Amino acid sequence: PFFAEIMQPGGGIILIPFVRVIITILLVLTLMGFVAGVARIHMAVLSFLSAGLLFSLSMFEREFNKVHGQQRSNSASSTTAAKTSNKTD
Repeated sequence: PFFAEIMQPGGGIILIPFVRVIITILLVLTLMGFVAGVARIHMAVLSFLSAGLLFSLSMFEREFNKVHGQQRSNSASSTTAAKTSNKTD
């Protein structure tokens, strides 16, 4: 059932927390490599890219939640309007 849920349209959204954890681990490891002096320039670039990826993921999630919340409020208001418009006194 989990695989089927992921493969549904829009199902990849449930993987965002997992992806965030993996990218955070990548960021921590690359920063540790930079501090340790292992391939400093490469680790600096990878740290920058990891931070940018985390930032873009959070922006995507914020916008997705905003749009998803608007759709829910619009559908709720349209059902309430439909119920009130059907009244004939």
